[in-house]
Amino acid sequence: VIGLLTLFVGGMPLIAFPQNLSSANNLTVRGQVRLPSDRAMPDEGLDVVLLKFVLSPEGQVTPTGPQGRDKTDTGGNFEFVKVSPDLRAGYQIGTRVEGELYSSKVFFMQAGEKLIKIDIIVPSISADVEKLETSQVSLVIESGLGAITVTEILVINNSSPDRIDTRTNSLEQVLPKGVENFRMIETKSGATIQHQLEANLLEIEHVFPTGSTQIIYQYRLSAWFGSLEMNREFSHSLEKVSVFTPDGLLQIKSDQLTFSGQQSLHDTAFLSWKSKASDTNRLSFKISNIPAHSLQYTGIPVVILFLLFAAVALFFRTRLLNNIHSEKSTPRETTIVLELHA
Repeated sequence: VIGLLTLFVGGMPLIAFPQNLSSANNLTVRGQVRLPSDRAMPDEGLDVVLLKFVLSPEGQVTPTGPQGRDKTDTGGNFEFVKVSPDLRAGYQIGTRVEGELYSSKVFFMQAGEKLIKIDIIVPSISADVEKLETSQVSLVIESGLGAITVTEILVINNSSPDRIDTRTNSLEQVLPKGVENFRMIETKSGATIQHQLEANLLEIEHVFPTGSTQIIYQYRLSAWFGSLEMNREFSHSLEKVSVFTPDGLLQIKSDQLTFSGQQSLHDTAFLSWKSKASDTNRLSFKISNIPAHSLQYTGIPVVILFLLFAAVALFFRTRLLNNIHSEKSTPRETTIVLELHA
């Protein structure tokens, strides 16, 4: 939505128009749905819709509903005729191919324009996971009772013109050992990221479109007596990793992290750290000041009593062994009785 808003505002004509815009319905929008070579156009064609977006009084990009519908021919060509132009609105062409939504770039109408040509390009699919690059990783660490909750935000960049399918060759993330209560968070579009978690190995199975994709998930790590050491392995440079934690709660220490100040996320003040460049791809840091669960301390008296009992038992056992040893080392007196016979 932010990207669409930026494009929408940045692409608007830099002139003022009256409220009653052009009423002439003589504009034509024409284009083609361009499929990759491994896909064929359906015999019945594809449904294509012309969408319109305007800025609300609050400055939000708001769709106003379809402005026209058409069906492509066998060559993928479509055309919208007698379109009523709104010079202050943004437009986009959309269609679905095998259930997936594809759109054209956002475009704007100019005064006196008669014809606009715009295509919808459906990229091909590749299984080359090496084309995916992790551009940023954020670890948001929050405290709980006897544990911490870690929210990982991955920004995966696909700079190729193809969509990258990781369903057969999954994208892997090595999480810390002892992960509990893992859950994948849906994207803003409502799409569910398919995944598999075996022990601490996360396998992401998703079709990545061209551009950036944000993947967010959470998990829990148990702490003992208010602290734990977190170890997270990456397949890229540690310089892309940042760590965040709410101000005034947890304490984080590591020679691999550099404190970078305070930031505000969703009206909450967070302390932030940046990872240093390193020859290793393993980030380790200690987290302390975690609220400890009372059950962790109930076992301490039992342990003390057990150790005390063991010490007493060891003392008496040692004493008994010493006594036995002393008896064996003392020579016995032998009395010889002589009997005299007459």
